[in-house]
Amino acid sequence: MAKRLLRLPAVLDRTGSNTSEIYQQMKAGTFPSAVPIGKRTVGWVEEEVEKWISDRIAARDLHSKRKGGPGRGHKGPLQPDTAA
Repeated sequence: MAKRLLRLPAVLDRTGSNTSEIYQQMKAGTFPSAVPIGKRTVGWVEEEVEKWISDRIAARDLHSKRKGGPGRGHKGPLQPDTAA
């Protein structure tokens, strides 16, 4: 399968991050590095960004299992009202 490069607006949209967060995380080594695609243009490998997102979700799920429940703010499925 051909690799696809995402430009910054697509990365921001997919991650919910802002530009400075992306570049800070890249500098810290916690976000995929950008690939130069022109003199002043960079892109990110779509597959690497998607893996980063999946890893974040997996970390959240692992954390919530250790705490004994679903992620923060989640109240679980609705239970039927049995008081009749």
